[in-house]
Amino acid sequence: MRFYFSLIVLVISCLLSACNDHKKAAIATQPTDTLSYSQKSIDEHSNYFLKEDDRLDTTYFRAKYPIFQEDNINELITTIVHLEGDTSMQEAARRFINSYNEYVEDNNGKSTSTWNRDLQVDVIANTPVFLGLRTKQDEYTGGAHGDHFTLYSNFDRQSNKQIMIDDIIQKENKDKFVKIAEQYFRKQEGLSTDDSLSGKYFFEDGRFSLADNFTFEKDDILFYYNVYEIKSYAEGNTELRIPYTTFKHLISDKGLHYINSIN
Repeated sequence: MRFYFSLIVLVISCLLSACNDHKKAAIATQPTDTLSYSQKSIDEHSNYFLKEDDRLDTTYFRAKYPIFQEDNINELITTIVHLEGDTSMQEAARRFINSYNEYVEDNNGKSTSTWNRDLQVDVIANTPVFLGLRTKQDEYTGGAHGDHFTLYSNFDRQSNKQIMIDDIIQKENKDKFVKIAEQYFRKQEGLSTDDSLSGKYFFEDGRFSLADNFTFEKDDILFYYNVYEIKSYAEGNTELRIPYTTFKHLISDKGLHYINSIN
């Protein structure tokens, strides 16, 4: 009986030891140089209300965004999110609400519609090599329809500088890459090689061009054209994905470093 008890204790000890070793191994393999951040939100409203049918409506500014432990990263976000020169989300909200209040006051306290702005900043890549952000904004400030856009921003972790397409594609290969991208665009749009890119499309001189707005996905590079960039508002935005396998031979060493860090 004492033998069996000792055997059971030995087995349990081995299991606990193996479990602890597994935990240590799991901890050791976790990346230690990714950026730490928390999500923050803001929701501000105007004191002016507009009655619509049986309900009251008001102007609002809402935002969800990351706050990083590193101040220099937060400063980078400020430069890409606050396109109108605001220095903080609180300032952006205050300016937006005040603009509406002034509009109402200039019209003797009356308004025919409320305004709104919804802003969301998401971390879509947080590797030891680069940081990828997506900024989405929906806004309405009167008129026939609202406005919306999506911006992708990628930052090199070592230099904290924004990654440009010229950092990804070797300069001497840029024209070759554009041709590959155009082939994918024409296929996506159901166009032949001879179909014009004028008229329906807004490409300058009818020549295909890459969007400055791009990001890295697991298997593709994504170029994002917002409304009015290459199509009408009714046509909406356009996503163009190009598999890495089709232009791997054109990618710079730095570009491969970014892409490999995702996988």
